[in-house]
Amino acid sequence: MAVLENANTKIKSNNKNKNNIIEEPLIPGLPNEIAELCLLHLPYPCQSLARAVSSSWNRAITNPSFQQCKKTLSRPYLFLFSFHKLTRKFYCHLLDHRTRSSTAAARWFTLPLPPSPITFYGKLLTIAGTMRFVTLIFGTAMSQWSSASAGTFFAEEGENGKIVAVHGGASLGAKIYDAESDTWRNGARVEVENEVASFEAVENEGKVFVTEGWRWPFTVIPRGWVYDTRSDTWQGMGIGMREGWSGVAVAVAGRIFRIPEYGDGDVKVYEERSDTWRMVRGRFPRERVKRPLKAKGLDGKMYVAGCGLNVAIGSVVSLCGDGGKRQRQEEGRNDSVCIELKWEVVEAPGGFRELEACHCQVLYA
Repeated sequence: MAVLENANTKIKSNNKNKNNIIEEPLIPGLPNEIAELCLLHLPYPCQSLARAVSSSWNRAITNPSFQQCKKTLSRPYLFLFSFHKLTRKFYCHLLDHRTRSSTAAARWFTLPLPPSPITFYGKLLTIAGTMRFVTLIFGTAMSQWSSASAGTFFAEEGENGKIVAVHGGASLGAKIYDAESDTWRNGARVEVENEVASFEAVENEGKVFVTEGWRWPFTVIPRGWVYDTRSDTWQGMGIGMREGWSGVAVAVAGRIFRIPEYGDGDVKVYEERSDTWRMVRGRFPRERVKRPLKAKGLDGKMYVAGCGLNVAIGSVVSLCGDGGKRQRQEEGRNDSVCIELKWEVVEAPGGFRELEACHCQVLYA
């Protein structure tokens, strides 16, 4: 497998009569296809450091095809953005939870921050300036920030390799960002009766679900809308979904889960056909991961970061179908719950005790 169109470095000599081209292998003695696999398995942030080894390594690691192969050959990392409760300073950390074992702790890395006040929108960051707004992207290959096309939004979600951003006001609108071409395109808009000041969104199966959320004094059911990215249309959100959406929502394994921030409520999953939220087995470890909570899902797991940057990782186990029914019968269960979450907690270092998570993102690096 070759992930590069031209992985070899071409060195031109100063010979006036003839230019000699010398091919420099990535790793001497190995075919470039094997050498590329070795580089792909370097854990983050070693790949960004390895760029300094040689020009051929730098070219290989920064090649877009190299980045695309990471999803199958690399592993997911949790990027956490937080602020100190007393100093109000922002921080960016990366968690490599796969290194955790009975004898070793998970690895944490401190990442550079952009040089401006920040509001986080997933993979994109909107930087508040005095004259204009600038959107920045963090590149894991080089561990640095770079500017992108401008845009300011209240909420975003990734869908099919693109960013679907939602902005509010007198009407709700969608914009879609393509990172490859670094361009925005306008999506459909929907008129609303009263201005939408703030909201949260989650993407699932090509649809972006947007809700205002419950607000004091909790007498009016929140408004909600659904944007279909495939048909570029808006529609109203079901009343059951709006009424039951309290807490942090996260999309995992083709379903939307809700984790309550207050009390000792159960984690619930939304069923679109019946427009209801149903209980999920597996109690959330609230004693170790405290609010405020931020969550993201990837590959059948949900990552929930809390105060002090403790992280709960929930694996979705389906108990539906005949096999699930037999398992429930063997365990003596009489309920109809067919989804279970198995939780593990990754505790952050003591020095993070005063940090509060304001955003998290899971991606392959």
